[in-house]
Amino acid sequence: MTTTNSIIDLRPFEHFLEGHLPGAVNIPYQQLDDLWHEVPPKGTELSLCVEASHKEQALELFQERHFIVEHVYTSESLSQLPLETGANHHRLWFGNPIVEEYAHLITPTSQPISAIDVGCGSGRDVILLGLMGYDVFAVDYFDQALDRVSHSAERWNVNVATVQMDCRKNPEKLIELIQKEQPQLIMQSRFLHRPLFDIYQEYLPKGCKIVVHTFLEGAAKFGKPKKPDFLLKNEELSERFGDWSVLLDQVHHLKDGRPLSMFIAQKQ
Repeated sequence: MTTTNSIIDLRPFEHFLEGHLPGAVNIPYQQLDDLWHEVPPKGTELSLCVEASHKEQALELFQERHFIVEHVYTSESLSQLPLETGANHHRLWFGNPIVEEYAHLITPTSQPISAIDVGCGSGRDVILLGLMGYDVFAVDYFDQALDRVSHSAERWNVNVATVQMDCRKNPEKLIELIQKEQPQLIMQSRFLHRPLFDIYQEYLPKGCKIVVHTFLEGAAKFGKPKKPDFLLKNEELSERFGDWSVLLDQVHHLKDGRPLSMFIAQKQ
């Protein structure tokens, strides 16, 4: 579940288990470089719990990234406060709003069942799909992104297989993955390569759902991306998948004004 208390406990996991502030999320200091995608958005007010030896470095690191650090607790000061013991499942990060707000439209009805996240990036949506019960194939071109996905998957104890793949240059590899795994969900977030839509039309099994959350053409006047190849036209998805059952077709706006699609359709 998501906690409204932005408390990041940077101490080793075994120390966190022994006692931590209610609602705290454990991100060990030594693993922080690989887990920045699990912290809340920049500008968030938060508290840090750290080993005394990391206090100054941690404070400087978070302030450099424009977080508002209200409190810094060391193990000694924590010992004077009421604490919880054991692990928890709190998180301070959010996936794309389709997964967060419309999970009921894509939650699997049976298990095991597979999903493919195409262009998964750091893998927030991968983890959320895994928590829903999917066996997730995380596809990306970049090794570093896939390493982070693997790290997070281990932390969250979800079934994830990473697949290094350039879908633009080697679409046949995606076709092979689809034919082998027969997924019931395809996720495509902030990534657009229109030839993939042809692959989905031809090769996805009946009943499979696609989730597309990417920038619309109006985004160019607010910032990136600006190239038409990376921007969906309005109504493009509903027209392209007109013979599918459209479960969701809305527009989501970022704080800077850029619009993104919120689209779910199921192959008939």
